[in-house]
Amino acid sequence: MKDHVLIVDDEPIIRNGLKSFIDWEKLGLAVEGDSANGLAALELLRDRPVDILITDIKMPVMDGLELTREALKINPDLQIVLISSYNEFDYVREGMKHGAVDYLLKPTLEADELIAVLLRCKERLAGCRKQADEKTRLARQTSLLERKRIEQDIVRLLAGAREETRFADLFGRRGAAYVCAYVMADCLSEWGERYGNLHASIVYEDLQALFYEQFQTGSAPILAGEGLLLLYPRDEGAGGHSIERFKARAEAELGLSVSAGYCEVEASERLETAYRRSRAAAERRFFEGTGRVFVHDGTNDGTNGADEAGGRFEEMNRHAMLELVRAEKDGGAVLDGFVARWRREGPSPEQTKREACELLSAFAYASGDTRTVTGFRDGVWRCDTVSRLGELMRALVREMEQPNRLRLNDNGHGGQLVAKAVAYIERHYRDDLTLQDVADSVHVSKSYFSNLFKKQTGQNFIDYLIDLRIGEAKRLLVRNECRIYEVAEKAGFNDVKYFSKLFKKTTQMTPVEYREKHQR
Repeated sequence: MKDHVLIVDDEPIIRNGLKSFIDWEKLGLAVEGDSANGLAALELLRDRPVDILITDIKMPVMDGLELTREALKINPDLQIVLISSYNEFDYVREGMKHGAVDYLLKPTLEADELIAVLLRCKERLAGCRKQADEKTRLARQTSLLERKRIEQDIVRLLAGAREETRFADLFGRRGAAYVCAYVMADCLSEWGERYGNLHASIVYEDLQALFYEQFQTGSAPILAGEGLLLLYPRDEGAGGHSIERFKARAEAELGLSVSAGYCEVEASERLETAYRRSRAAAERRFFEGTGRVFVHDGTNDGTNGADEAGGRFEEMNRHAMLELVRAEKDGGAVLDGFVARWRREGPSPEQTKREACELLSAFAYASGDTRTVTGFRDGVWRCDTVSRLGELMRALVREMEQPNRLRLNDNGHGGQLVAKAVAYIERHYRDDLTLQDVADSVHVSKSYFSNLFKKQTGQNFIDYLIDLRIGEAKRLLVRNECRIYEVAEKAGFNDVKYFSKLFKKTTQMTPVEYREKHQR
């Protein structure tokens, strides 16, 4: 990084001489410009980045001492070197008192003498910058700790449904207006299937860090199993515009699609009410699609967890569903009718999924094998749109109508199938392995294998895969033959940053800390 120098002297020959006197580039300096008097120099100081000022003491219009005083008002860290044709000690004392670094005589000035002073200026500038960086770091750390404290309070208050808590109570600004936004990562269940149960927490931590970068004030508590709640003063940005910018950054910097709902509230309004409104707005994603920002329209305060239509929606009981399934030979047609009904009548996502689980039970009961349903309920509840719910239900209904040949009451055979799959996983876990790849290797459907694998091993496939990869990473770290990025690659992780985060989540140590611990 170059420091910028301004030369001020009323004699052109002196200005030009100083510019050619030494090798500025070699010293890491650049002459930003020169001026014939202090007044002109002040204009340059206001418009240009200047770190070091070399100025004559006696000049017309504005002398060097007045320039020193005024220049330091503009930039308190400015390093000032006084020069003169005379040994003017009274002026020198005055200049040094105001903050000049040194005083040089023009008639006897040597290059080495000027270089020594300039190097001292550079050293002082480096100290100023280090001090400023440390001050900024401490201020950010203090701000972050305060944010975290407020976030803990918010999570606790929401868990206890403290209706009396107002925004002014949390943030202390009684005349302000606030934005409350509920943010959900899209397709999180699909990411979780590929990267494991810890992935969701990493995703929301990354989104939280992005919020801290974009918003100077406000808090973003992570609501476990739900989403991210953004709370910030409206003067940080109007709700729709700032959330759209946050969403765009999540897509560009994190590769994430997010959906959000928001509302704007006054400082006197309640936290719980704003939370319910923003969440109700965000849940429009279920019927209207992912990757969008929804504003609370004033018709639903979220008190029932559903909009007005959802509040009037009557769920069909399992007996009626069973009669319908038995009466209709085409299971797909029955399912299409339910999806159309959900879209038309607009129940809440919770009501829709609850009815979907009941419908799934009816199909399973009609097929004579209720064991099929147990492992699929989680998949239903993880669907973030009615379209994805419909796709999942169609796949499950097809499996019930056309049972896989290995769906037998033969635990021994099922165990052999999983053992064969485990051997395949252990051979290929360093590759970009998916659940579909393993299911194909043993010639069964993905959903059937997923449930069979969990039944036989007590673990989800992806969590078992991650355990294998983390175990291999530990072995490589202890051997201490590879760099961290090489360990990640050899263990089957494509992204070293993601590997490091996941490793710390699993072991409570960074890869470096783990290696150091096992080298002692």
